[in-house]
Amino acid sequence: MADSPIHHASFSVERAYRSPRERVFAAFTSAEARRRWLVEADGWTVHAYDPPAEVVPGAVESSRFSPPGADVVLTNDTTYLDVAPQERLIFAYAMTVDGKPLSSSLATVEFFDEGQGARIRFTEQGAYLDGDVAGREAGTRELLDGLATELGEA
Repeated sequence: MADSPIHHASFSVERAYRSPRERVFAAFTSAEARRRWLVEADGWTVHAYDPPAEVVPGAVESSRFSPPGADVVLTNDTTYLDVAPQERLIFAYAMTVDGKPLSSSLATVEFFDEGQGARIRFTEQGAYLDGDVAGREAGTRELLDGLATELGEA
């Protein structure tokens, strides 16, 4: 059997925030907030952003963007599968780079109270065609830093 070009992997990132769980959850479910900390992160160019009116099971979100100074276009198409307010979000997303498949993932974000603030656990299971799982995990950590900025904690 030939080696598969698909690298299957999972990772989990935990992060604590000083903001209450309701506010952290809202930053994940507000289209305006997501655009600031998730889509426009670190000066990326946004070519298109089509968020759902409401984050509910079956809602779909699409975006097209480019890293600073790069001439490549990435896409992210997300479908929300499970939404339990203040508790969890489960969504599937597929990414492309210049029209070619990059990855397909299932992500779960769990929200917990921690003192006066909140803790999240972001778990991703994916099929990565570029094999760069470490890069995806590092990117997720950077996005969660952007969430801290959105919350006024950076």
